[in-house]
Amino acid sequence: MITRRRFIKSTAAAGLILGWPEKGRAARIPVPPLPDRSDPDFWKKLRTQFPMPLDEAYCNTGTLGAPPLRVLNRMIDHMRTYAKEIARCDWSDGGINLLAGYFPYDEMRKKLGRLINADYREIALTQNATMGMNFLSNGLDLPRGSEVITSDREHSGGRSGWELLAKRRGTSWKQVPIELPVKDPEQIIEAFLDAFGPMTRVLSLPHITSGTGTILPVKEICRAAVRKGIFTVVDGAQAVGHIPVDVKDIGCDAYFASPHKWLLAPAGSGLLYIRRERIDEVWTTLAAGQWDNHEDNGFRLTQRGTGNAALLAGFDEALDFHFEIGPERIHRRIKELGDLLRAGLQEIPGVKIHTSLHPRMCSGMTRFHVGSLDGKQIQDALWERGKIQPRSQGKNGVRYSTHIFNSPAEIEKALEIIADLSRQA
Repeated sequence: MITRRRFIKSTAAAGLILGWPEKGRAARIPVPPLPDRSDPDFWKKLRTQFPMPLDEAYCNTGTLGAPPLRVLNRMIDHMRTYAKEIARCDWSDGGINLLAGYFPYDEMRKKLGRLINADYREIALTQNATMGMNFLSNGLDLPRGSEVITSDREHSGGRSGWELLAKRRGTSWKQVPIELPVKDPEQIIEAFLDAFGPMTRVLSLPHITSGTGTILPVKEICRAAVRKGIFTVVDGAQAVGHIPVDVKDIGCDAYFASPHKWLLAPAGSGLLYIRRERIDEVWTTLAAGQWDNHEDNGFRLTQRGTGNAALLAGFDEALDFHFEIGPERIHRRIKELGDLLRAGLQEIPGVKIHTSLHPRMCSGMTRFHVGSLDGKQIQDALWERGKIQPRSQGKNGVRYSTHIFNSPAEIEKALEIIADLSRQA
């Protein structure tokens, strides 16, 4: 009979992964070891950890991260073992982790706690940032007339729950305008502090704006709001794995994120942190067996019925991958590549950068225009001429994301194409 320990051990093996099938037959692709940290070619060799062709540059991590081979390995091994061993599982003893949604995943939540500086019992596993935001907007008891403040630069996943709350419960929803490009943190701090009123009960704002990649001064804003008794929520969808995140230092009451972006976890990976002193105020939205467990509130908000445990296995592997390379080293590399792109763009006539150029407010995401071209024209030219894939934002230009699988050579190639586009435009 298969035991839980045996199953988890088998799915955690690093080994080989199933490659793309060819004519119905599966090939196996070896997973190379991580390069030595002192290797001068570290980043070049690290690129082989990813299954993307070496001549293609993926520059859209702001939408979805490119999972390393190790992450695919964990997911595929888990699904293969589940399919093979399912008849041997003794469910009378609670079964094994063939499915997600029922177990507390303490060790994994402790890794996330290490990543964002929180106790694991303050952390719930969700599917994405939108789910975390909805757990908060549906879980807080806000009386009619209460005011919720957000920015006017929210992703739909960061604002829709508050819109629904206003329509359904009679709260008010106020947006603070953010003028682009942002010149300095004080501009944003003053705008939010001026917006606080006597009925303000919730502040919700992005750590990094989704559209432009501008890092907001969330620490200063949240701490000012907390002093007024306002429940503070930070949308970290674009931040976790991208820049350092310390929820205790920020001082926010809640923080939600989508680690399937910059942390390179599988699509469908999410986290929700709620500060211990405020977490009991948030009702359970999806009630399962642990819905009233206030000894481990993170487990209370994690349990929601049957899910795919292979995704959590991949999520766990992405955390290990991140820690083995080193969070500080990853953050620094992303910022260096982003700075290289922005420096080059500033030298090209006809290019307008919408992302803040203040050193505290930019990292791996940059949105820009080239003359009168729309985003799709720029995106298509970068792909056709250099196999470089950012994301078109239509009339708002192109959003270009840099990550550890990108290189200075790719950025130099992109800048050459953009300069040529500018001359033609």
